[in-house]
Amino acid sequence: MKTYKSILFDLCGTVLQYRTDRMPEIEFAGKKILTTTPLLYACFLEFDRGAVSFEAFHSTFIETTETLARKREESGEEILSETRFEIFLNRLNADLGKRRSEIQRLLKEIHLDRVAQCLVLEAEHREGLVRWKATHKIGLVTNFDDTQTVRRVLARDELTSLFEATLISAEFGLRKPRKEIFLAACEQLGTAPAETLFVGDSWESDVLGAKAVGMDTAWINPVGNQQADPDRQADYQLADLKDLDNFLKK
Repeated sequence: MKTYKSILFDLCGTVLQYRTDRMPEIEFAGKKILTTTPLLYACFLEFDRGAVSFEAFHSTFIETTETLARKREESGEEILSETRFEIFLNRLNADLGKRRSEIQRLLKEIHLDRVAQCLVLEAEHREGLVRWKATHKIGLVTNFDDTQTVRRVLARDELTSLFEATLISAEFGLRKPRKEIFLAACEQLGTAPAETLFVGDSWESDVLGAKAVGMDTAWINPVGNQQADPDRQADYQLADLKDLDNFLKK
């Protein structure tokens, strides 16, 4: 079993779990959907007074989100949350007058606050990070479109001081699986990619991205999904982050 000098972690779905039961659920076009749009629309009504229907509001929000997701995937560049809501309001074409900047800020804050509430730290994960920090340099690399939300969540869960490097795509400008963000994290830790283990739950962003720069990878794969590329396999598979101890030299 290989010895590593440093370990890099993904955030959402790895260090923190995403609690879908904390997200509003609606039925739209015959499907149940988890979304912040009911919260956003309630705020929007204070400005718009019902000129835009919820159906139009929700559809435009989803279309904007999907369009930006494709752009991110194609370019590997992050698109900030504030830009997302600016584009959304442009598409909505509502007459908001002088209060447009205010509503844009409020919608972003409401959305990000609920996402932050959905991100939950399990006690065993924090205990593991403390334990691994005692034997390795550890860092965080996350795709997230708002830097302050990540910083706030890390502070809330008393994680900030555990990471010697914290790379957030909103701040860095590029997203996983772009090589640059992985290499920048290694540079901050002062260790080479070959000396670094990357731990994450995304096959494309975490496993393939980290493998492309020469890192070993631990894939959190609780449902046993198949690895899509036979030539680029995760070095380890975990059902949960706490299982990482099984693959680290004592």
